Amino acid sequence: MRQDLSVGEQAWDGTTKAGTNKADMARRQRLADCAKRYDWAGVFAVLAEEPGLVNSARPGGASWFAPLHQAAHGGAPVEVVERLVALGAWRGLRTAAGDRPADLARRANHAHLAAALEPPRRFDVPAGTLRRIQVFVHAVIRARLQHLVDQHALRLPELEVLLELAEPRMSFQVPGMHGRFELRLDPAGPDTRLIVDVFAERHEVTAREVRVRERPDPPLVAVPGEGAGFAELVTFAHTYNGYDLHGGSEGLAEVVAPARREWERTGGLPGDLDVLRACLFFQQRSHYWDGGSWDFGTDRFVVALLARIRELSGGTVPHRSMKDPG
Repeated sequence: MRQDLSVGEQAWDGTTKAGTNKADMARRQRLADCAKRYDWAGVFAVLAEEPGLVNSARPGGASWFAPLHQAAHGGAPVEVVERLVALGAWRGLRTAAGDRPADLARRANHAHLAAALEPPRRFDVPAGTLRRIQVFVHAVIRARLQHLVDQHALRLPELEVLLELAEPRMSFQVPGMHGRFELRLDPAGPDTRLIVDVFAERHEVTAREVRVRERPDPPLVAVPGEGAGFAELVTFAHTYNGYDLHGGSEGLAEVVAPARREWERTGGLPGDLDVLRACLFFQQRSHYWDGGSWDFGTDRFVVALLARIRELSGGTVPHRSMKDPG
């Protein structure tokens, strides 16, 4: 199943080791191979399958070249660069040596790419302020998950790329972590702050300090009753963004598959509302990508999931998404 991705919903891919993302390792390697040999048709074919890899580098590689870096290095046609940017490629993303795509193009005298590769700076945040905030954010991540960061040699989020996004926010999924870090920049010059939500905690990070607050409760939504129509069921399924909360289509599938197998084997469903809602979201996306070829509202698994959600929730559940209000 292909992950829905809009440029406004960005995820930082911290993968550097070849063994971290086993499920899509072949796709990542194919993307890197195509980009390295400037096979742009091949690059766009991979990104059509998984657009969330547009800023990914080769797992196990030393350069951290994403497709846009290769395009800049090789002097690709402007149309290729513009298409990558339209898919969400970050012009401010740096290689392991600290080079942005524009730096690589300039060094190789590819002047025709200068304008297309110049990162837009949508927000006026002093570089020193952003660097200090980033140091604090990395400390927050390491304080919780140092062992996983070390195990996977993760590249932690670099905040410079947020300055080129119309909506300066991204998520960061740590392998082995249930849930994810959600980062949102509130730009205000030297007083800029970064909001970091993880589990029930909210961290407000400035260049001077980190403050931990209880995360505001998201709004509650009603669970559809028996006999609800298709539109109501689809709307409810989308009050839980499984792609956001489980690291894309691959991570979502890893959560859903065991629950589905157990239901098919025994008819039993888990007592975890997050898992149940992830399954419902997955079913809805499957229905969409199958072209609506089966009846979502009467599907036995969907009916069972909704009954179990009603049983456990008492009739209401919180809206769950990277873009929760507050």
